[in-house]
Amino acid sequence: MAKVPFLREFMELFGIYFAIPIAFILGMGYSAFLVEIRQKLKGLRSFLLIISTFILGIFLLEILLLATPGIVRSRAVVGPAFSVVHGLLFFLAPPALGNVLVLRGRKSFIGKWYIAGILCAVMAIFLVFLNFSVSEALYGVNGNTGPYSREAPMMPISQ
Repeated sequence: MAKVPFLREFMELFGIYFAIPIAFILGMGYSAFLVEIRQKLKGLRSFLLIISTFILGIFLLEILLLATPGIVRSRAVVGPAFSVVHGLLFFLAPPALGNVLVLRGRKSFIGKWYIAGILCAVMAIFLVFLNFSVSEALYGVNGNTGPYSREAPMMPISQ
């Protein structure tokens, strides 16, 4: 097993540690923003709820696929679209959760902006770790030892 250089390992840890406060700031900010513009979004509210529910449904389907047959098998069955959908869900699932919680129209504990913000942040952090797991399973720890990694072919030097 090849050793990971110290700088690369440090940068990965920095990215994880940096993602946590950023996720909380963005989750809280987005939820507070939704509360502020909720009255102005009356016409778009149902559209946003439908799209957000669809996104969360696709996210649950992805979790089932990753948990049941596994990451590599799911990628093999779905094909290259797996990476595209996984990447989109990484960015769209937390705001979709915020939309569903805040824009539902029912007053409940989880519909409060700060609870929705915390839940969005927890989901975002979960997605960071999920992304690491998916990436390492498909491409290997260093990006070149997994079943879907590509080693650059050795090109002979022409003389």
